[in-house]
Amino acid sequence: MNYLAHLYFSEPFPLAWSGSLMGDFVKGSDFTGLPDDLVRHLKLHRQIDAFTRHSKAFQTSRRRLDPGLRYARSVLVDVFYDHFLALRWDSYHHQPLSEFSSSVYRGLQSCHDHLVPELQRQLPRMVEYDWLTSYRRPEIIARVLTRLEERIAHKFPLAAGFAELERLRSELEEDFGDFMVEADTFVAEWKRANL
Repeated sequence: MNYLAHLYFSEPFPLAWSGSLMGDFVKGSDFTGLPDDLVRHLKLHRQIDAFTRHSKAFQTSRRRLDPGLRYARSVLVDVFYDHFLALRWDSYHHQPLSEFSSSVYRGLQSCHDHLVPELQRQLPRMVEYDWLTSYRRPEIIARVLTRLEERIAHKFPLAAGFAELERLRSELEEDFGDFMVEADTFVAEWKRANL
């Protein structure tokens, strides 16, 4: 759901990108048969998720959203932050987003056999519709939220939460900038200790 951010914080090579995305799909701690670089980045994904839950900037964004959205607020902020990262990509990364995305897609395809089945099934659609670059477009964010709500059987009002993006865009984008400063520091420290 926040694929772009996890890929941004990853090391820039195929097994790392694969692990960074598989954190949402692999449960438990049995990584038998998976390459070490992939496992390290799967663990990095989990560490970033844990950090995010306690991030001051992320929690500020979450509290800004309509309380009626309840548990959907964290998912909404995740998706909104990927949107802001795509929009402001050139401020964070030396490589244009379109080139970065193409490299990631090729890298994931080269690691196809290591990907979990759900990610294997998603990959052709990810490439065909250029998911990572498309996060720049608000209408794509609305579509992502609608699909996520369908996947969770409408337990949370994710689609309705899209309105909060436009209502609070400037405040949320400011929070996002603060979050990236916090997260960059956290990830750099984790990498020094673990990679």
